[in-house]
Amino acid sequence: MPHLTIALLGPPRVEQDGAPIEVDTRKAIALLAYLAVGEAAGASRGSLAALFWPEVDQARAHAALRRTLSALHKAVDGETLRIEREGVSLPRTGDVWCDVTEFLARLAAGRAHGHPAQAVCDQCLAPLAEAAALYRDDFMAGFTLRDSPGFDDWQFFQTEALRRALAGALERLVAGHSRRGEWDTAGAYARRWLALDPLHEPAHRRLMELYA
Repeated sequence: MPHLTIALLGPPRVEQDGAPIEVDTRKAIALLAYLAVGEAAGASRGSLAALFWPEVDQARAHAALRRTLSALHKAVDGETLRIEREGVSLPRTGDVWCDVTEFLARLAAGRAHGHPAQAVCDQCLAPLAEAAALYRDDFMAGFTLRDSPGFDDWQFFQTEALRRALAGALERLVAGHSRRGEWDTAGAYARRWLALDPLHEPAHRRLMELYA
């Protein structure tokens, strides 16, 4: 079992060895999410300080970053979160499980069968269904940082990209189960697809075809 579990599809939840971590600042959770979803190489201290504390001078921003990193270091395994002089990273190892990473990996598995990206075969259905099941809600639903507009912008674009990815997966699940004559299952995925955007005409049309 991974030592660190980072669930970001829905209200963020972070657990160490199965127990919720305790930190005294929302920015610690935001920083961990940023590292978990961002580049594997991590981020420089300067960029993190500017992103999370844009309204204070550089010295105060770096001091705040040090305090936040110290809180995270106490909350999680020090070897899991790599804190170095110039930068911070969260290595992609078996000790770390992140639902966003798993969601994207299952979507990729559903495209690895030698056919066009939008096509769907029987082998696609299982990983696509697993991806859809991982998507509890929008990325970091209900979470904001009022004094970090740069982070809020990043969170918004992550949310939009992941919603589009889910919509694509649901569309393919509808097509795959329809082809197999599994109308109830296809209808359930079509209703979920439509719930993402009630004004989306292709989803409406597909659901009407299934009812017919």
